[in-house]
Amino acid sequence: MSSQPMVLEDEFAGRDARGLKPDSDSINSEQAERMKYVKMLFVGIPIIGQVFAWTTYLVCGQVFGQQKLYDKKFEFVKEYQLGYVFLALWILSVARIAVVINANAARAPARVDRPDQQVYKVMAASGPLADAPFVMMANTGPQGRFNRAQRALYNMDENLPVVLANTIAVASIFGPVVIGLVLLIAVGRIFFAVKYTESLNARGKGFMLCMLGEKWIEGLLLLCAILGLC
Repeated sequence: MSSQPMVLEDEFAGRDARGLKPDSDSINSEQAERMKYVKMLFVGIPIIGQVFAWTTYLVCGQVFGQQKLYDKKFEFVKEYQLGYVFLALWILSVARIAVVINANAARAPARVDRPDQQVYKVMAASGPLADAPFVMMANTGPQGRFNRAQRALYNMDENLPVVLANTIAVASIFGPVVIGLVLLIAVGRIFFAVKYTESLNARGKGFMLCMLGEKWIEGLLLLCAILGLC
């Protein structure tokens, strides 16, 4: 038997009597949270994605001698109007981002912390259950670890259809470059899942790695749409 003392997790740390994050002046309004994510996901990250995408195109084309191959591929794309395929996929990616922003904006004033994705309530109009705590996910012990592990899995599953479609499209132009980006996504996703299982606050580095790969591919997708249609 281990001589190390057992560390008891506080199931209710950072929660009020109903299971939500405590109300305070630091809780953003829905509008303020929406603007925060609009700036991040519709401005900052897309600009970085385009910088990475065009740098990749120029370096691979001019430094690694891929320009003639890229020119041939984009001639084919233009001839058969395949630029619209890239554009359509990019539009769907942007639509999903808009829906993500909407959900994240609504989360803040609801005072629901991650990994919870829904809030359940005992529907009692009166009596002792009228003000009963909301039903939230267990967040400590083996059950908490399981819930966070499942959330990491679902997060990947939710992103996978868009990421997979974008990857296949971009790989048709950039070939081996995409393998490196997919490996970055894979490593990030695994790291994200393992660390998320350990702790809510430990997931950040893995998430940033996989987002870097996914948004890099998304940037290349828009580049392909631009060069395929112009």
